[in-house]
Amino acid sequence: MIKVLLFLIAFFSIIFLFQEDSYGFIEGFDSPPLPDFDIEKSPKSILLDLSPTQNAAKRYLVFGSGQISNAYSETKNLVYGINSDQGFFSVGMFNENEATNLKLKGYSVVADFPLDFYSKYVSRNAISDIYQIGNIANSELVHKLYNVTGKGVTIAIMDTGVDFSNPDITESLARDENNHPIMLDADGQGLVLTNSTFAAKINKYGVMKNFTRGDIPPPANVTSTVYVSTDGVFLNNSIGNGTNISIYNSLYPYYGQNPVLTGTIMSDMKVGNDDKDFIPTKSGIYHLGVILAPQAGNLHGVIVLATDPNEAGVYDTIIPDMSTSWKDFTREKDKDPDYDFDFTDETPIVIGSGNEFLLYDSDDDGNYDYSTGTVGARVVDVHGIFSKKSEIDDHLQVINGTLLPAMDKDGRFFGVMTDFASHGTASSSTIVSKGIMKYDIYNDTKKYTIKGIAPDAKILPVKSLWFGDVFYGWMWAAGFENEDNKWVYTEKPKADIISNSWGISGFPSLGYAPGLDILSHVLNTLVTPQSLHENYTGTTMISAAGNSGHGYGTMGMPGISSFGISVGAVTNNDFVGYGPFKGEPRFGNTTDNSDHVVDFSSRGPGVIGDPKPDLMSIGA
Repeated sequence: MIKVLLFLIAFFSIIFLFQEDSYGFIEGFDSPPLPDFDIEKSPKSILLDLSPTQNAAKRYLVFGSGQISNAYSETKNLVYGINSDQGFFSVGMFNENEATNLKLKGYSVVADFPLDFYSKYVSRNAISDIYQIGNIANSELVHKLYNVTGKGVTIAIMDTGVDFSNPDITESLARDENNHPIMLDADGQGLVLTNSTFAAKINKYGVMKNFTRGDIPPPANVTSTVYVSTDGVFLNNSIGNGTNISIYNSLYPYYGQNPVLTGTIMSDMKVGNDDKDFIPTKSGIYHLGVILAPQAGNLHGVIVLATDPNEAGVYDTIIPDMSTSWKDFTREKDKDPDYDFDFTDETPIVIGSGNEFLLYDSDDDGNYDYSTGTVGARVVDVHGIFSKKSEIDDHLQVINGTLLPAMDKDGRFFGVMTDFASHGTASSSTIVSKGIMKYDIYNDTKKYTIKGIAPDAKILPVKSLWFGDVFYGWMWAAGFENEDNKWVYTEKPKADIISNSWGISGFPSLGYAPGLDILSHVLNTLVTPQSLHENYTGTTMISAAGNSGHGYGTMGMPGISSFGISVGAVTNNDFVGYGPFKGEPRFGNTTDNSDHVVDFSSRGPGVIGDPKPDLMSIGA
């Protein structure tokens, strides 16, 4: 029974985030409603059914006696699970009726509940809120006196993802010794399927030809073929009926019926200008896919080509049709843009080139107008698209989901890092902004630059607040890899600091006092040297105090953990309004005072008397 209880506690502490709310498990039968996520604009260059799910499936923990197969005999919605001598534990996706049936059979059901998402104020242009923050926090003085600018320090941002499109943070992306980006998507949201294939007929002289009846037929498992015309070289769209391709549904389960959908591209995609000038492929097989990236109510769609220009069958290059995606994104209501559906005028992306960013400059002014993410993220296969299963570690109780490579050499998929709510980007910008871009912040015709607290630090994005696993993200950033369903220390943490700008304030629902919960215990363990391995150095963990103040003892987990560093918020009047709002306070009723603890900032102490928060900084 002890093992059973430990597994249950671990599952209670897994958290998720959707838009501006995150999710964790709460014991009970009735599942609270999911937050609204209205898609204001979605792509039209691809025909795709993404209607809101009726009686939407939700994530549940199901446990009880017997074997997993007994509970799931009538449903195929198992996400991952494990059997033990005392019973089984599993996570599945169910609608309300299915959850009811499991409950009536005697199984325990644990549903989702909304949690808190800190920073309290995030704008879409998040980087422009921090002008002069370096001077206010005296970080620029530290830069000058001690030459401490964050150089050599890697910070894992455990959040909603990070968008590196702004030049102020583009160079801050952490990279390995091969110049490959270091990024983790524990949410499973950034998976891009490129398993729709098109066979090309290329003769020994490197000339593209059309398939004829007398030819050896193309491989039987290809989606379609490539043809040559006077207009160029194209992927055949099945004789005008459209090409059906598999698309990973990054909005599942809130939109769409399955994690993999079938979409239709109604136009032929151009891959060459003529029979001798075409995008190279050594195998003669092109792979096609679509990126679906949600961001602040918008759903970006990018058609992508994967190819093997260097070695037959080794796919290491993708080409995104950013111009078509841009026209889709900026289209006027009830108007169809003149999409070009053309890969030949786009920039190829190779992981390790330093140019992995999905960016588009529509007017050639040198400034990018559009971003849909960064190629090269490793993605946890949350829904078992390729791995079919996940398990739970016996010691730390964390999910051992299959971690996919950043790009599949067989051309079936690749990973992309996006930020669906801009929160992780805002957190990163406050830290590492280079102060390159100029902004008209105060509407006074003067341009201002914005420099972060540690502009020379590197950012390691860990997306784990949509539908993923914070435990997995923590373990991975702390230097552990999942090998054969065991967590193995790699002798060096990937990040020096792990930043957590989120938390759980609704702790009564968990049944555990903040600081005594498994989330806080795991954080304390990861901070402690040699706790998990004799060579483990420990990792600095920083968490937001939270927005549940001003009451006594209002701090939740993980900020309340004994060994982590929690940060509360104080006021500063350098950021009062301008124009008609000039001189008006943002908080309180006067601008005469500053450096006060903001009313919403959570207070300590912890249940065992820990004085919290540990630090205070500008937060209002």
